[in-house]
Order: sequence, then structure tokens, then C-alpha cells
Amino acid sequence: MGFDFNALRLPPTFEQGVTVKKLVTTVPIRKPKSGLEFFRIRPESEWVFRCFLLDLKEGEEEKYLINPAITPEVFSTGRLKPVTIYTGITFTGQVFFLSDIPLPDTDGKDNEYNRSRRVAYDLAETKWVKIQANKALGAYDIIEAVSKLPEPVWPEDPATMEKALEIAFKNNFIDSNEHPVLKRLRGEL
Repeated sequence: MGFDFNALRLPPTFEQGVTVKKLVTTVPIRKPKSGLEFFRIRPESEWVFRCFLLDLKEGEEEKYLINPAITPEVFSTGRLKPVTIYTGITFTGQVFFLSDIPLPDTDGKDNEYNRSRRVAYDLAETKWVKIQANKALGAYDIIEAVSKLPEPVWPEDPATMEKALEIAFKNNFIDSNEHPVLKRLRGEL
């Protein structure tokens, strides 16, 4: 054939001249996958955010941040809930994510799944854990990694919770009563 395949081989040091930086352009809003993912939660208070979310849960989960000026209008939908949004990262795949947990209601009544997930997130500030739904218990089991896993490497970007929220909710921010989602909920579309 006469072709020099050795000329095509990469030298052992081929990656030394390549510098890359992973850009975070998508931040999923989700729970860690039940029973499958070890995760950590950022312990710094500036990486926790309390707000109202409009949670539609129609097919795929649809969650929207709401402009506070229209909160009274959105309350009438019955789908607006106060939540705490946490910042996490998975061990496998190093997926950076945001995860919301509803707050107890005004009477202090809480869902055991939400309460046990809050306990897991508190523990995940210092240890790798995973959660697994236990239907018989009506809560999550919390499983701590037995091995000494390395500390999480948080991405440089997004550099703030506000930037993470901006990326996560880039198409899911409702800032007026004329938003198509609100019109749909009112039966106007």
C-alpha cells in the first residue's frame, strides 16, 4: 500500500499542548437519580436559594421562576410552592445540577420524602451520599459511600448561584401575566 502508518501515530505527549476549559451551558434542575448517583451539595450558604417555583409536572417536569411582582396572580393556580434550591454535583459524570426541595407548609407540615432529602443534602455537604426511595417507609433511605472518594471539583463557571439559576432557568422565567404558561393555566390558549 505504501502508506506510512507510523507517521499517523500520536506521540505520548500529544495532550500536553492542548488546554481546554469545559463550559457549563446547561444546568439541570433535578433530584439525584434514586439509588444510582453519589452526590455532594455545595456547603456555602451563597449556593442555596429560597424562592417560589411554579411546578407544572406535566409529563416532563416543568419548573419556572416567577417575577415576585406577579406572585399573587400565580398563587391562584395552586401550583406555586416555596422551595429551597441546592447546588450539587454527581460523582459519576461530574454533573453540576440544581435541586429544589419544597419547604414545609405554613403549619409546619412536611412530606417525609422532602424531609429525608433535606437530611441527605445536609450530610452531602461533607460526604458523598446517594438517596434511594423506600416506598414502604414513605421516605428516602440515605446511603453513605464507604470508600474514601475524592473531594468534589466544583466548576469555575458558573461562578455564582445567580449565574447557575440564569443558566438553569434560561427558558423558564415568567415575568408577566401574559406569559404563555400562565395563559395556558387560565385556559386562554
